[in-house]
Amino acid sequence: MIKSRRQILTGLGALSLASCATAPKTLQFGQSKFILGDLFTLGVASGDPVSDGFVIWTRLAPDPLAPNGGMTEATQVTWQVAEDESFSRILKAGQTMATPEWAHSVHVEVQGLEPLRPYYYRFIANGLTSPVGRAKTAPVLGAAVDSLRFGIASCQHFEQGFFNAYNDMVANDPDLILHMGDYIYEASWGPQVRRQAATDAMTLTDYRRLHAQYKTDKALQAAHAHAPWLMIWDDHEVVNDYAGLNDENYMPIEQVRARRRAAYKAYYEHMPVRLRSQPQGDHMRLYDYFYYGNLMTMALTDGRQYRDDQACQTATDGGGRPVSNASCPEFLDKTRSMFGKEQERWLMPSFARSRAKWEVLAQPTLFSRLFQTDRDGNAASWNDGWDGYPATRDMILDAVAQRKPENFISLGGDMHSWWQADLKADYNNPNSQTLGTEFVTTSVTAHSYSYSRFQSMLADNPHIHFVDDRKRGYSLVNVTPERWTIQMKEMSTIYEPEAPAVTAKKYIVESGRAQAIEA
Repeated sequence: MIKSRRQILTGLGALSLASCATAPKTLQFGQSKFILGDLFTLGVASGDPVSDGFVIWTRLAPDPLAPNGGMTEATQVTWQVAEDESFSRILKAGQTMATPEWAHSVHVEVQGLEPLRPYYYRFIANGLTSPVGRAKTAPVLGAAVDSLRFGIASCQHFEQGFFNAYNDMVANDPDLILHMGDYIYEASWGPQVRRQAATDAMTLTDYRRLHAQYKTDKALQAAHAHAPWLMIWDDHEVVNDYAGLNDENYMPIEQVRARRRAAYKAYYEHMPVRLRSQPQGDHMRLYDYFYYGNLMTMALTDGRQYRDDQACQTATDGGGRPVSNASCPEFLDKTRSMFGKEQERWLMPSFARSRAKWEVLAQPTLFSRLFQTDRDGNAASWNDGWDGYPATRDMILDAVAQRKPENFISLGGDMHSWWQADLKADYNNPNSQTLGTEFVTTSVTAHSYSYSRFQSMLADNPHIHFVDDRKRGYSLVNVTPERWTIQMKEMSTIYEPEAPAVTAKKYIVESGRAQAIEA
């Protein structure tokens, strides 16, 4: 079993838990009935909304955990987009082929719709009709917009709990959903309330079966069908702590390349992303900008595929760990990059220049500096996070300082915990300018055992105002021209599919003020 970075950090093993529960109740949109032989067992999804359309997705899989999903032949699929759920007025329709090469997945880029309004979509194949999905177009670029509501999710391990956070998210009716990465976990670890289809994914079949199994979660299906999604990824879509073509266990590069090729292909086959993201071998472009009128611009970034290898590894550990600053001159190497030079060249010309009210960086993990020590008490940096790639972080914060966007927010996941922090011009000087605000969302199910250690770090990190890894959940964001409001929604338990959520914390960032206020 591949170890998690949280286990490395704390040295604690996973707890053993078990639970049995009934299936969740039916939600309004998008749930398959799970009749063996039904083509649409994985539901439907939409993504990447623009002002005149969006992507709609499904995968034909009558036997979803079979290596080929129960399909062998290419199949014609009809798609329809309507202005109402009953499809009394169909506005757009067409046909496409679901082929074995792409696991009978379907990606349709719908165009020619009106901005900022909801639409309904469905698929028809072999006389069977899919569940109905709902998607919403974005406003025209630069148009005045009064509000936006979106949910944020990350780190959902199938074995470690039910994805019940999505039930509450859907009940709050978001305009879109942002996933911060670790949509699947390639390895089995931690408490288990249900079993994964693969315990250490290596092959295309392994990754396909995992993605299909995750998509059978009823709450996840309902969330995909309720609103369009924006996607970034972290490491577990491939393997723990991978960096470019480097593996934490020093797997030969050709094996890493083959594993990444399989993982990226399966990811594309199961996500509502555009055809331009179709993998080319072991490369898949996922980074992009998302624009929501004049209200928000979001940079969706890739922190894994292009990065340099982690600094100062040992002969036996090529993954993430706290490394003594004094022993690691690589931390000071300004050529080392979290994003890679190609992605930097895409990001930086437009970053913080959109003139939107809210400029947002969506990246996988904690962006702020985290002062900590290693096991020997030496000042250290976590070499797999942003502290291991300070030159890239400095480049981004320097751009914010120089270009002065009206408001700057960083969003992250990965940490299996909530964080709220100030983004500082100089983390070595607590009195330096605060350039923006950071929020990190906890995991949907993946566990963490670092509460005491995180709390002990706060005294050395005055820019960090809150951290808590004891509960699972999601974040709900409401954005207006005047303020950014985020609710940290905590699940009472993840061992029951119908468990309720409560708001654990609520923060407000007033436009023009860089610091968050607890509400």
